[in-house]
Amino acid sequence: MKLVKLLISVIAMMLTFVFIYLSMVSGTLDFSSQTPDIYGYGWLAGLALLLIAGTIGVASINNEDRKILLTASKFYFGTAIVVFLFAGNDSMTATTVVYGVLAGIVFLINGLMTKNEDDPEFGWEEKRNWGKRKDLVKKDSADKDSRGESDFNEKTKKDQKRKSPRKPWVFAIIWTSIVIIAGIFFGIAFLIDEEESQYDNDYSEQVQNEETMTQEPARVYGPGETWTVDGDFSLTFTAANETGYRNEFSEANPAQVIVLTYDYANIGHEKDVMDLYISSVSFYVLDESGEMAETYPVTGISYPQEIPIGASSLGAQEAFGLKNTSREVMVYVEIYGNDYVPYEAFFKLPVQGSVPTV
Repeated sequence: MKLVKLLISVIAMMLTFVFIYLSMVSGTLDFSSQTPDIYGYGWLAGLALLLIAGTIGVASINNEDRKILLTASKFYFGTAIVVFLFAGNDSMTATTVVYGVLAGIVFLINGLMTKNEDDPEFGWEEKRNWGKRKDLVKKDSADKDSRGESDFNEKTKKDQKRKSPRKPWVFAIIWTSIVIIAGIFFGIAFLIDEEESQYDNDYSEQVQNEETMTQEPARVYGPGETWTVDGDFSLTFTAANETGYRNEFSEANPAQVIVLTYDYANIGHEKDVMDLYISSVSFYVLDESGEMAETYPVTGISYPQEIPIGASSLGAQEAFGLKNTSREVMVYVEIYGNDYVPYEAFFKLPVQGSVPTV
């Protein structure tokens, strides 16, 4: 019977923490929300009663006292009543009600079958035996020596120690401490899980925003038209000029080399590493056949500069080698703004006459 009561009590305490965790995840015990679940208060009270009942049940294992067993039974029945009346209607509450009733019945039956020292029958039997022992001691006291008296007293003390019940509050304190420590670990684990879930949600929202932005059709600009991102930057391509320059140290053999000339301004672009810097890294040049061009080393052009807020870079140039001779090129531009979201635009530029190089 002791093993059964121990298993019932330990399972009750474990169910308490498991149900608390599941209720936090599902939002039943989220009282910080604007519309908290009204049944959460009754559910929390029922779980508290279940935890107390389990703690008392564990404390009663080494102390067969009717009062303690009946107290545990009352808390189990109280758990079932509170959850049934004031908690919501789901699988967890149904499990708690059934478990509380069954556990309460077990402790009630065991308590009723246990004799207490305060019972009249139990006390009369003990007093009668104790009276006989006292008469025996009186009759033999004259014939006993000091050694015999000490032996008898020792034996009497051992009997008293053996029959004295262990104090249940000691076990209650121990198990309550264990329960509190376990609850702290459950709470820490729940907070870590909440932070990871919040991070995943934020990341998912950011990815969705990026996908939404990339799905929107980008405007196609022409030469001299300015693309402006409010509060961040602006970009204008002024020309796409062909050049006859070929770099003898380059292994590339392009069909045509063009130089893109552009202006950009820093409206409010600010990064931790560097200020606004728009270069060939942000450009993807396509020839008339749709093939991607590659950057080409051309000397004597004006390379872009890093500029702070309020400044402009005028006449910046970047050279590209086309695989096919083209009369116009398409430049796809992708620039990351202050919020680390990519902004994109297309520029359709006619290829003009040669640009002078040094």
